This record gives sequence, C-alpha cells and structure tokens, in this order.
Amino acid sequence: MNKITNWFANNKLAASLLAPLILGSLILGFLAYQAWNDYGAAYADYTSKAAQLMKFSQDKPFPSQDNLAKLESSISTEQSQLESLNKDLQKYRIPSFADIATAKPQDRPQRFQDALRNEVTRIKSLATSSGVTLPQGFYLGLDDYENRLPSQDDVQLLAKQLTVLSWLGELLANHKDLIISEFSGPVSETLAKKDSSKKASPAVSQKVSLPYETSCQIKVSFRCNQGSFREIVNAVSTAPYFLIIDQLLVQNTSGEPPRRDTPPPVAAPAPDGSTPVQRLPIIVGRELLDISLKLRSLEFPDQTPSAATKSQTKSAAK
Repeated sequence: MNKITNWFANNKLAASLLAPLILGSLILGFLAYQAWNDYGAAYADYTSKAAQLMKFSQDKPFPSQDNLAKLESSISTEQSQLESLNKDLQKYRIPSFADIATAKPQDRPQRFQDALRNEVTRIKSLATSSGVTLPQGFYLGLDDYENRLPSQDDVQLLAKQLTVLSWLGELLANHKDLIISEFSGPVSETLAKKDSSKKASPAVSQKVSLPYETSCQIKVSFRCNQGSFREIVNAVSTAPYFLIIDQLLVQNTSGEPPRRDTPPPVAAPAPDGSTPVQRLPIIVGRELLDISLKLRSLEFPDQTPSAATKSQTKSAAK
C-alpha cells in the first residue's frame, strides 16, 4: 500500500490522467452494452415482423362474411370510379360532320363528298384572307375522295375524320403568314383492322380490347413564328377532341444565332430638336420555325357494364 501511495506521490501527472481514463472506459463500456441491447431488440423485432410478413404472404383471406363485404365494397368503389371516368371521356366523342350519320345509308357517300368539297373551299378561302400558304393539291388530307365516292361501310368513320381535319385546317388557316408544306392523312387504324380481320385467323385476331379507339392519324408540316407555334400547340391541348401529339419536331430556319457585336441602331432625332435617348440594344433572333407535327385523335367507347355483367361479377366474387 505504501508503494502505491509513494508512486502516486512521485507521479502526480500520471495519477491525474489515470482517473479520467478509468472514468472514460466505464462510460464507453456502458454505451457499448446499451448499444448491444438495442441491436438485439431491433433484430428480434425485425425477425418477428419478417416471419409475420412471410406468413401473411402465404395465407389466403379467410372466407368470412366481413372479408366478403370488404371485397364487394372495394369492387363497387372501383366500378363507380371507372364509370365516372368513362362519363368524363364521353365528351370527347367526335360527331359526324354535317350530320352525315343521320342521312340514309345510300345517300351518305354523296353527301360526304359534297361536304368535303365545300369544306375544302371554305378552308382555302379562309387561308387566302389570312395570307396562309397551303400545299399544292390541298384537300384536307382526303385526296382519295376528291373524285371517288367512299363505300357505305367507311363513310361514317370518314365523316368523323373530316370533323377533326376541318377543325385543324381552320386552326392553321387562321394564323397569318403561315406556310403549310404538308397536310397528310388520315391513316385510319379502324379501316386497317377491318381489312386485316378478314385475312387473319380467329386465333390470331383475338386480342385484348383497348379502352380507346384511334379515329385517325394526321401529319402536318408548316413554317411560322414563335407566337403562332405557341398558340397552335395550346389550341391542340385544349381541343374539343382527344388529340395526342405523337411527334413534334421544331427547327429554326436560321442555323446561326444573332451576333453580339452587331452595332446598335442610331436613334432618330426627336421632332422638337431635343437629343434622342439612346436605348440599350436588344439582340433577338428573327428566324422562323419549321414544325413537323403528328397527331392522333382518340375516341372512348361506352365501357359501362350492363346489369348482367355486374351480377356476374358479384357471383364470381362470392
């Protein structure tokens, strides 16, 4: 004991450092012990939850009356939301141009051709008054029916296509100094399906039905300024029909940007002889835009299930 006391008396600096070392070791040991306990509790909880999840993933819902009621409520809610969405999409249904669908079947082809001719004349007149340049042989993309009557099977679809084409043609013709280089289409998927379904076998022709139908596809190319381009795109996005932009290519007519070292224009003298105010130069481009636009018009048929379908769904759930 005397030796220990003598050592502390002779080594006061080491003795003063020994106490904090022992205290720090005790604190670190306590923290390590507490962390190990927390880790063990967390690992045990994770193992329990993982086993419970595995059990739930392998089990089937118990066929109780409560679970059946929950399933029927979920089906009813989703069905109601689907019907609401379907009603909202019905407003995009494309009407038949000039009520051609209400005419007698034998009169529809001639009525369609007359309506098409009158509409082409109207769009051309509107383009002339607006200074819009139309492509050579412009016929609203329906050149095949300028001198040929459509069949009675296709005339109703063509009448809907004419509705969309007339709207788009009027939109472009109302923008001053627009230069239209292409107005082609429509490529109808419905007509193509009619032709292919006659040749395909029943096993191949059976496909999953889509909730929409493509009425037609249209491609237009034109040159305009930035303001007209912005207005046209905004008009397409707020169209009364469900139009989708499949492709949009925008290119400046000028490949070089305006130079920064261009001297500013000299201000003209004021009429009263006072010194004119020299404004800061603003460098802007005067180039036009070459636009290539592909559009698709969609229609949504009535998807509301009948009462028989609803009863079958409920019986299948049971």
